[in-house]
Amino acid sequence: MNTAIEVLRDGTVSYFSVFKAVPAVDTATLALVANFPIDLPRKIQVNGKPVALPAEFDGKIHVFNGTAQSLQLESDGKLVTLKGNFHLLIQDNRKWSNECVIRIGTTPYAGMISDASLRLNIQVTSPRAAAIDFKNVFNMGFLDEKADDGQGGWTDQGPNNDLRMLKPGTLSMLGIKFKIENPARNNGKSSLILSSGQNGKFPAEKVINIGPAAEDLCYLYLLHASAWLPEKNSPVGVIYAEFRDGSSAEFPVVAGRDVGNWWHPFNLSNGTVAWTGENENAVVGLYLSQFRLGNTPKKLTFKSTVENDSVWMIVGGVLGDRKLELNRIETPTFISAGNDWLPLEFTGYTAKGSPLDFSFLLDAPAGKYGPVTVNEAGHFSFRDAPGKRVRFFGPNLVGTANFLSRKTADDFVAKAVRLGYNSVRFHHFENDLLDRSADDSLTFNPAALDQFCYLFAELKKHGIYLCIDLYASRALKPGDNIAEREGGKFGAFAFEMKNLVNLSPSAMANWKEFARRLLTYRNPYTGLTFAEDPALYALNLVNENPLQLIWDNHPIFPPLYQEKYIEFLKEKKLDIPENRVMRGGLFIEFLNDIQCRCIEEQKRFLRDELKLNALITDINMTSKYTLNDVRKKLDFADNHQYWDHPSFPAGEWVWPYMFACTSSIGRKAYAPRKLMPVRIFGKPYTVTEFNFCNPNPYRAECAPLMGGYAALQDWDGLYRFAWSHNRQAMETPGPANQFDIVNDPQAQMAERIIGLLFLRQYVSTTEEAFAFTYTPEQIRAIRETPYNAGEYPKEFSELGLFCRIGTLGPESVFTGVQKVDTFGKNWQNQLPDSSRKALSELEKTGRITSANGEITLDSKGKSLMIVTPKAEVLTSSGNTAGKLLKIVNGSRYQTVALLSLDGEDLTASRKMLLFQISNLAGSRQKFTNARRNMVLSWGKLPLLLEKCTAEIELELPDLKVEALKLDGSPNGIIPSAYENGKLRFTADTASRPGGVMVYLLTR
Repeated sequence: MNTAIEVLRDGTVSYFSVFKAVPAVDTATLALVANFPIDLPRKIQVNGKPVALPAEFDGKIHVFNGTAQSLQLESDGKLVTLKGNFHLLIQDNRKWSNECVIRIGTTPYAGMISDASLRLNIQVTSPRAAAIDFKNVFNMGFLDEKADDGQGGWTDQGPNNDLRMLKPGTLSMLGIKFKIENPARNNGKSSLILSSGQNGKFPAEKVINIGPAAEDLCYLYLLHASAWLPEKNSPVGVIYAEFRDGSSAEFPVVAGRDVGNWWHPFNLSNGTVAWTGENENAVVGLYLSQFRLGNTPKKLTFKSTVENDSVWMIVGGVLGDRKLELNRIETPTFISAGNDWLPLEFTGYTAKGSPLDFSFLLDAPAGKYGPVTVNEAGHFSFRDAPGKRVRFFGPNLVGTANFLSRKTADDFVAKAVRLGYNSVRFHHFENDLLDRSADDSLTFNPAALDQFCYLFAELKKHGIYLCIDLYASRALKPGDNIAEREGGKFGAFAFEMKNLVNLSPSAMANWKEFARRLLTYRNPYTGLTFAEDPALYALNLVNENPLQLIWDNHPIFPPLYQEKYIEFLKEKKLDIPENRVMRGGLFIEFLNDIQCRCIEEQKRFLRDELKLNALITDINMTSKYTLNDVRKKLDFADNHQYWDHPSFPAGEWVWPYMFACTSSIGRKAYAPRKLMPVRIFGKPYTVTEFNFCNPNPYRAECAPLMGGYAALQDWDGLYRFAWSHNRQAMETPGPANQFDIVNDPQAQMAERIIGLLFLRQYVSTTEEAFAFTYTPEQIRAIRETPYNAGEYPKEFSELGLFCRIGTLGPESVFTGVQKVDTFGKNWQNQLPDSSRKALSELEKTGRITSANGEITLDSKGKSLMIVTPKAEVLTSSGNTAGKLLKIVNGSRYQTVALLSLDGEDLTASRKMLLFQISNLAGSRQKFTNARRNMVLSWGKLPLLLEKCTAEIELELPDLKVEALKLDGSPNGIIPSAYENGKLRFTADTASRPGGVMVYLLTR
C-alpha cells in the first residue's frame, strides 16, 4: 500500500492510495471506514441529494449502496466534503450497535483484487466567526487563594471552590473557538464577574467596543455561568447591543433557560454545558448560549440585573454567522449524589446466617464425589455419584487476583461462599505465577505458587470447584526457544502462542512443559497434584483461540499457514491455483483440520502422560456453526459473550472507553441468545465469561436474561467476568468498573437471582429441542472468509427464546432432539406448529413466550417476565404484572425479583426475598457526553445507587416486609397494607440512608 497526501492552496486535502497484492486476494470489501455514533453525522448528502438515517431502526441496513462522486456531511459544526469517484456504503448498524458506518471503497472494492486505488479531494469548512476581546474588561482570575477578600479569582470563594482547573488556550466546539485568557499574561485577570449585589464586590456592568468585524455576524455565542442563581425564569442579566446604524436591542439572560448554576451543571434549552471540571467541592461547568442579535454589533454591554447576591460569570464570547445546534455539543458530564442518585453503604461482606447468605447452595468439600464426569444426558455429574447432576456458577479471578495473601484469600473465599458460588475460574494467571527474572516463561515463582495452591485448597475445602486455562496470555521469552517466533515483534496483547501451538513443534513443546510443571505439582495444602485433584473439574487448552478468527492476526502467521494449506491441498488432491488463494469453505476446512490435530495431541498428552482427571474444552469464544467440527472433539463446549463490551476509540485500553448503552431485551435478548445455537446436544455447555458491562443503563437485565435463559436451555455452567482483575481491588475498596464486581453490589445482588434461577433450577427447561445441522458439502460451498462465515441464522437463534436449541453434526443424533436444515428456504416449515407460531408472533409483535410458559420477552417494550412456582422476576419501566407480583408506577428501568428462599412455592413459602435492581455508579463517574456512553473515569467512593421506586402488589397471604442492608442484616420494617388478598408496599431504593436493594418477606 502506498499513500500520498497533499494540502492544496485552497486548503483542500488531496488523498491518493494504491493497493497491490500478489497473488490477487479474494476481498469482501476494501475501503476507508468511519464509525459514527448513530446521531453524529448530520445533513448527509450524496451526489448533492439528501440521505437520511431514520429516527428509529427500521430493519434496513444499507441506507446508501452505490457509486458516488461526492459525499457531504456535517460533524462537530463543520462541513466535510469528499469528492472523487468511489463506491459508497452508508450502513445503519443499529442491528448490532448504536452506530452508523460509512465505507468509501477503492476501485475495484471487492472480488479478486491485485491492484486497487482510491483518490479523494477532501474539504473541511468552519462557520464564519470573530472572537470578542474581553481582555480589558476581565476583572477576576480563575484561581482564588483566599475566600471573601475581594481579590484573586472567580467568585471569591477560596481555593476549594474556584476555577483553577480551566486551562488557558483555545476551547473549540461546533467549529467555534473560544479564547480562554491566560491570567498570567493579563495582570491575573481571565474572567468577567458581574453582580448587582455582593456588597459591591463585583461591578454590575461592563461595556465592550467591538472592533472591525465582518457583516452578518448576527449571532453572539457566550461562554458563561452563574452562582447563587435566582429563581427559574428570572433574569440573571441583560445584554445590550448597539449597531452601526444607530439602532439597539436588549437580550435578557434568563436563569434556567440561557444560563444555570456552575455547580453540577446540566443542559438547558439555550444553554448547553460546554465544559466541565472538578474542584474540591463539586463538579463545575460553563454553559454555551447563543443570542440572535440581527447583525454585527459595534458595542455590547453586559449587565447584572438581579438585586441580590446572584453572580454572572463570563469567560468568553464569539460573534458568528449561523445558529448552532447546541444539542450537538458533547462535554464531559459527571454522576453525583442528588436528585437521581444517593450514596450507598456497601462493605462487601455478607452477614453469616443472614437472608443473603447463600452458602446453602454449596456441597462441601469439592471433589467429595470423585472427579466430575459427563452423564448419558450430556450434563455434568460425578464418577462416584453418577445420578447426581451438578451445574456450576461462579466468577473469574484474573491476573494478580489469583495470588493473594492468606488474609485476602480467606476473605474472598468467605465472600464467594456466601454469594452461593460453587465454582471459580482461574484466568490469565500464568504471568503472575512466573519468575519474572527468568529467561523463559516456564520458571515458577515459589511464593506465587504457594499463594495459588493455598487459594485452590481453601476454595476446595468450602465446596468450590475450579477450572483453568493452560494458556491465556503467558508472555513468551527468548529462553523459550520457539524458532518460528524469532524475528517477529509482538505487542502486549498479541498472545502469539494461540497460533504458534498449531504451527510450531517447539511451541507445542513449550505449551506441554508449562502444563507438566503446573499439573504435576503437588499442592502442599491438599496433598494432591492438580492433575489428580477432583476439585479441578475442567481445563481449557488455550483461551479464545478459534483459528477462523485469529489465523492472520500477525504478519508472521499467514505464510506459515499458507505453507501448511498447500500441503493440505496436495493431500486432498485439490492443489490448483484457484484453491491456493481461496479463503472460503475449503480454507475453513483446513483451519479446522489443523486445529483438531493440535487439540488431539494436547488431549493425548494430558490424558496419557499427565493422567489428568479434569474434563477438557477449548474454542471458548464465538458462535459459528463452522466451528462445530472442532468443538465436537472436546469433552464439553464452552463460550463467551458480553453485552456492551467496551470499545476503544483512542487505542486499546486507553481512555475513553466507549459503550453502546442499549438494551439486550430490545435486541430480542441478543445476549444470551447469540450463545444458544452453539451448545452440542450430548455434551455439557458452559459460558465461562459473561457480563452486562457497566455503565450500560440496562444492565439490570443481566440476572433474568442470563439466569432465566441458561436454565431454560439447560446449560451447565455460568461464570461472571470477573470478580477482580487484581488483588489491590480485593484489598482496598474502590468504584466499580466495566467488568469487575468485587466492589459492585448491583452485580452481587444479581448473582443471588442467577443462583436461584439457574443453580436451584427455579426456571425449568423445555421438552422441545431442535438442532442446527449441516453437511460437509455445505461447509465447503462457503464463499465468505473464515472471519465472516458461519453465523447461525438469526431466526434459529430466536427459536432459543422458545425452547432448547443447539447443534448436531451430520453424523450425530441425540434422543429427543429434532435436527433442522436451515440452509433452504422456508426452513421453519420443518418445525411443529407451536414453534412456528412463536417465531411468527415474535416477528410481528416483538413478544415471545417460552414453550414451558415461564419466560415472556417483549423486545419492543424492553420488558422481560419470568413466572414460575418459586420465582417471579419482572424487568421493565412503568407497570408490569406477573401472576402473583405486580409493579405499578416503576420510576426507572429496573428488575424486581420475588424469590422463594426456603425452596417452597411462592404461595406456600414463609421466607422470600424481593430484589429491586436499578443502576449504580461511582461518585463523580465521568463521561465525555450527556449520553454517558464514553467513560473517562470510574469516579470514586462512595458508590451511588440510582433512586428508584415502584409500588409493589403481591397476591399472597399477609407478610411482614423488612428492608435489608446490603450485608443482609435488618434495616427496618417497611409499611405495608393488606386488603382483599393483596399485600401492597412501596419499594424505594432511597427509603433508608445508605440505600435499599433487597427486602425480606416472612410470615
